[in-house]
Amino acid sequence: MFVNSTSQKEVEQDIDSFIKDQHTQGDRNRLSAKLKGVKICDTDREKRLLKVIQQDLHILERIDVSGIPGELDIKWKKLTTSEPNRFLNEDRSPKADVLRNFRKLSIFIPDVPTCDLSGTNPINIVSGGRRGARKLLCENLEMLKDRKCLDLLKKYPVSRIGNPNVFIKEGYEYTHRWTKHIYSLSLFKKYLESELTNDFVLLDLGSSYGIFSYLIKKEYPKTTHILVDFPEQLTLAHYFLGMSFPEAKIATVSDLKDIAALTNNTISEYDFLLVPWFYYDKLRSIKIDVYANFASLGEMRREWFDFYLSHPVFKSAKCLFMMNSFMSGQVYDNDLTFLDYPFRDFDQLYLGIWPYSHYTYDKKQFFFYEKVCFASQYFEYIGKRK
Repeated sequence: MFVNSTSQKEVEQDIDSFIKDQHTQGDRNRLSAKLKGVKICDTDREKRLLKVIQQDLHILERIDVSGIPGELDIKWKKLTTSEPNRFLNEDRSPKADVLRNFRKLSIFIPDVPTCDLSGTNPINIVSGGRRGARKLLCENLEMLKDRKCLDLLKKYPVSRIGNPNVFIKEGYEYTHRWTKHIYSLSLFKKYLESELTNDFVLLDLGSSYGIFSYLIKKEYPKTTHILVDFPEQLTLAHYFLGMSFPEAKIATVSDLKDIAALTNNTISEYDFLLVPWFYYDKLRSIKIDVYANFASLGEMRREWFDFYLSHPVFKSAKCLFMMNSFMSGQVYDNDLTFLDYPFRDFDQLYLGIWPYSHYTYDKKQFFFYEKVCFASQYFEYIGKRK
């Protein structure tokens, strides 16, 4: 791990830049005033959605999960134990107020900013951590500009579902994580759009709460999306997608529990299918158009890695879209490398280094921040099955 600390001169430059940028950050103040009169969440819709989520949670309690492929990585063993308690009551009912704020609270996965960076709050000026976050977010925007992705960010500003802390610059509304998926959408459009019909089926392994599926569905409304993850992550996805697409048909454990094997005719009835990992084998008879995975395969132990990629649903995929670590063992409890991925079965459409995998900025003491390089960079790969 390499670090590059800020000097006193750089601190002064950051403060000057912050103050000069207030005319653009002032847009946020006007937007905030405007949003005070906007009802972001439809109360009746949310009540109906929470009722369905609670029914699913009670069903999950009764499911006997056996045949686990292997031990989880240390990180995910800890998260799947601790994080559900943040948004579920002791009786396993959802905490509505927490779900409304799950992105602000960084449940399961973090995002930047972690606080409001707008205005002339003195802490935003003197705090090294906050100035580092602001610098990272400004660089995110420049990266999207360099790669000609700003039209997509303008078209799809960050969703307010889950109440994230939002950064606004030059009229663009985003978070660090949101820009990652905007960039992924741009690659999808460039390399895969011409390979697919407008009603394609996409499986996102390790989907989290579904940002990528959200963006693809917005861009290609006739598509079907299969999200595979831990059931607790899919609870957040159910809330996020259910609030984002009020007319969408979403299949959950309530719909899947009595089906031995899904078919393409069955999945075509839905916009989204939320498939917990232990129902993954229910996908064995379907064919999909795109198999996507962003980071999570590289976070798994080999038993889980093989469990997913040896499965018939993966082998049915026409196209592959991946972003993972070149050498996962530098960070995670496994020995996976770039060479373990089944690229030999695909004709390469694109291979690159993920621009978000170089570094971040961490707080150093209170007044400073430091540039921290990641232990391993990440590859991005798009291919078409031979």
